[in-house]
Amino acid sequence: MAGLRGDQVEAYRKDMYKFEREGVMEEEVMYPKIFKVVSGAKVTGAGTKDTQQLSAGPLERHTAEGQNITFKSPKQGWTTYAKYHTYSDGLTFSPEAIEDTVKLKNMLDDLAKTWGVEERVAKETIAARIFNEGGNLTGDWVFDGSFTGETDGSGELMYDSIPLFNLTSNTRSTKGGGTYYNSVAAAYAAGAILPSHILTLYNLMTATNNRDEQDRVIRNKPDTILTKPGSDEISVWEVVMSQLKAGSQLNDKNVWNGKFKNLYAWDYLTEAAIYMGKAQAESFQFHERMAPQIRFFRHEETAGYKASIRVRFGPYMKFGSWRAWVRGGGTSA
Repeated sequence: MAGLRGDQVEAYRKDMYKFEREGVMEEEVMYPKIFKVVSGAKVTGAGTKDTQQLSAGPLERHTAEGQNITFKSPKQGWTTYAKYHTYSDGLTFSPEAIEDTVKLKNMLDDLAKTWGVEERVAKETIAARIFNEGGNLTGDWVFDGSFTGETDGSGELMYDSIPLFNLTSNTRSTKGGGTYYNSVAAAYAAGAILPSHILTLYNLMTATNNRDEQDRVIRNKPDTILTKPGSDEISVWEVVMSQLKAGSQLNDKNVWNGKFKNLYAWDYLTEAAIYMGKAQAESFQFHERMAPQIRFFRHEETAGYKASIRVRFGPYMKFGSWRAWVRGGGTSA
């Protein structure tokens, strides 16, 4: 067999891109609804690093005409890191497989579609891992932003060496000296979420964690509740979506109705917990470093062919990302 012509190889490769995308889009993905997705020219290199710039202090009110301006030195806050993880797969086709396959194009298209499915699963899995392992006291690899030339000093924890979700027994400190937590173990009951659970988390996010890195008041209003599918989803729906107050015989208006824009049930969550937060917050990012690269080429040593896919991405927890979400239940960290 003389092998495939160059134009045939290129045509197959182009078709594989189309079917790979079909595999990705076969099911709805959740991570772009939760994270702020960043791609293109803003995402380069093996990872990213950013240092927080803090205010030098409040503006000074002048009490006399001609009063001099007081000059201060800039203040730096936390430094955050993210690593862009590489995912790949490859297959080898023997000369006999190519010769004996009547519908080679169909086989390659089907293969590419499975790669699209695997890409979707990989992105959903690593994104959900931020929530599933967010309360782990020893951290998790998904939070380690070390990459070539840069070492994340906080290792597998958040930039402040505290888990993403922390209880009152393990508070985190801001640069202003305040102490905070964003997880309440008691604000959850499997399949039986109560209005009191929602109120506890809402108050925690809007009235306690509504402070910036220097402990100044900020607006910190949630718009989303995130759960596992099933009974947790249904019980939250009953509490926050019904027109009337759940369990009341007096036709009282449900104060939670309309408070939240989104109620998402995410198949990839594993923790016994509910989450309340701000969807696509600036501090809660998912970087898509490299779109899928598909290759299909002749392997001269065997006279066969090889096909491969390679893609790079990773979540990025910027400074202040712990303010974006609060948790009820979950790992006790």
